[in-house]
Amino acid sequence: MRMRTTKAISISLPPADLKLAERLAKQTNRSLSGIFREGLKRLQNERRTMGRIADEYTPAQRRAIDADIAASMADLKYGRVHGPFDTAADASRYIERVAKERSAAKKTRRPAR
Repeated sequence: MRMRTTKAISISLPPADLKLAERLAKQTNRSLSGIFREGLKRLQNERRTMGRIADEYTPAQRRAIDADIAASMADLKYGRVHGPFDTAADASRYIERVAKERSAAKKTRRPAR
């Protein structure tokens, strides 16, 4: 007699979640068990990946990154943004123009006495 390699379990789901799972199963041509196995694998992969990412930075590096992100979000909130640009060439032309304007502005300032 062959031994079973899987184990049947019972789970409880809200009706909306069951409906979603059934719809996904139908759309992806999988069984409900296949949908939940895939979800479990993805969750496990995500946790592994996030763990590796979290270990890549020291606490000081993480604080610096968080501060840069906060500053960027503040810039966005207060409208200190440029673009959007249709192409990378458009963005490059904009950067070059701004650099020239700033350079010219520095040259026209009088030296401090």
